[in-house]
Amino acid sequence: MSQKLNKDGVKYLLAPVRWNILMGVVFFLVAGRWDIARAWLAFGIHIIGAVFGGYLMLRFAPELANQRAEAREGTKGWDKLILLSYFLLLIVCIPVVAGLEIGRFGGVQMEGLSCVAGIALYLGFFLLFYWAMLVNKHFEGTVRIQTDRDHIVVTRGPYGVVRHPGYVAMVLVCLADPFIIGSKLALIPGVVAIAVTVLRTFLEDRMLQEELDGYAEYATRVRYRLIPGAW
Repeated sequence: MSQKLNKDGVKYLLAPVRWNILMGVVFFLVAGRWDIARAWLAFGIHIIGAVFGGYLMLRFAPELANQRAEAREGTKGWDKLILLSYFLLLIVCIPVVAGLEIGRFGGVQMEGLSCVAGIALYLGFFLLFYWAMLVNKHFEGTVRIQTDRDHIVVTRGPYGVVRHPGYVAMVLVCLADPFIIGSKLALIPGVVAIAVTVLRTFLEDRMLQEELDGYAEYATRVRYRLIPGAW
């Protein structure tokens, strides 16, 4: 019988809503104005995504939601630092820079299809992130070998194309808000967050090849970590 959602799982499902509210508050406080429609669009899309994503986890993967609520025993120390850096860049730095440029200093927003591109990036993130989680019961929030959960290699779904589809999704979302809001300068912390994600991918992939049975053989069949045909 599948595990039901517990208080840890509820905590996890509510966390993205809190993070996105925090991003919006940070942006508008720094901007010093409330009439930036594309920012309302960005954070509104985030909230809708957080609620719908929470429903998917509740409906199809409550056990994984319970597991993702906190770092478990065996989590690599380097991963805690990388995660902290990533979330600071995504939740604080991008809204601060975008708020300063577009709001406080009256910068000109990117025009053309930038907003549409940003929405497409967010949708790509959402679909790939939750697809990867729903086919991989070991998709915890931190990097470790899950000996307590019979850790095995997952090859279904997006894992048949790249070895770390969840990190591909994390790369996409780093660029979504700068494009939706239209902030050129916010692309800088976004790119730094991508670099942090690439580093995490490299370190986790090396760990899995060294410590998880069957992963090295899987890596010979699915050759690319993030980008098919490149890396």
